[in-house]
Amino acid sequence: MPVTCGIDQGRRRTLATASLALGALALPNATVWAQRTGPATDRLAWPPAPAPLAAQHQRAWAGLSSRIEVQLPDVQSLAVLHRGHLAHEFYRAGVTADTLQDTQSVTKSVLALLFGQAQADGHVRGPDELVAQRLPQMLRVGADARVQRLRFAHLLTMTAGWKGDQTAQRDRDDDLAQIVRRPFVAQPGERFAYDNGSANLLALALASAVGQPLADYARARLFEPLGIRRFAWRQGAQGRALGALGLSLSTRAMARLGELVLAQGQWQDHALVPTAFVRAATERQSAGGYPLGAAYGYLWWLGASAPRRTAMANGYGGQWIYVHPPLDLVVAVTSRRTPESAARGQGLSLIERDIVPTVQHMR
Repeated sequence: MPVTCGIDQGRRRTLATASLALGALALPNATVWAQRTGPATDRLAWPPAPAPLAAQHQRAWAGLSSRIEVQLPDVQSLAVLHRGHLAHEFYRAGVTADTLQDTQSVTKSVLALLFGQAQADGHVRGPDELVAQRLPQMLRVGADARVQRLRFAHLLTMTAGWKGDQTAQRDRDDDLAQIVRRPFVAQPGERFAYDNGSANLLALALASAVGQPLADYARARLFEPLGIRRFAWRQGAQGRALGALGLSLSTRAMARLGELVLAQGQWQDHALVPTAFVRAATERQSAGGYPLGAAYGYLWWLGASAPRRTAMANGYGGQWIYVHPPLDLVVAVTSRRTPESAARGQGLSLIERDIVPTVQHMR
């Protein structure tokens, strides 16, 4: 059965080149990290699958780990959730279920969930609110007057009007003046341009709105309710958490966040993140485009049309949270963070050529 839920073949051909630019890798010695929190293990777990489904999973994934080990050397870990059960895991030597891994631009998609949580908590009114309402100092740094018209929706949809920047530089990534003084090339809302600066500005504004460091807010209001107790969040030179990249999570934690998106923000019989916001985040808000060649929601990439679209969080080198509602499927993949890994795209190939077709044949 052909795979129609993800990136089409034309877009796939552009991925090798485009992914080189997606969430440019920052050098470890040029970063500051927020303190890691929590015990040695999250102990994230899922209920065992009913015997018939467990048997299906065992047959379906027989030999997959060996194939990844030999044929997909870039892939470092894999977690597959199907119908609410942990169907398969793979960890390369030196990586475990508790290893914190740099998710790169997956950080952006998690930031979107935090915005939805902040809206539920009353810290922001919603995507249509002016950014300057929560970060008034951005109007006092001599920036283009168009900064006054920036709304959170422009940052969430990558339509702020700046040229777009996929690089990471510690000395400027959390520097408000450096971000907002960049020249505009379009009116806010006019066109899509994948831009790390917009995500970093969103992180600054959100931290200001909630009145505490973003990592602290994320721990209390998003991660701990999901059972995620260990993470690390990279800071810029000014000591503020970045929004474009820098969040390190375990593979199971990535899968748990995907599970939350699959459930449209519902967790343990209540709305952890507002359902309406999660729906909007995973619906087409713009045509998207470079570098992934896919439509865009609120800091989530979107797959082809379906009753509910595939939602994808993607980071440099092949870090993925892949949420496919029609199959009740979540896949988390981590890969090496190198230009070669980005070009080969083994993580996405594993998802769309192995995992999704296998689950389709289970129905």
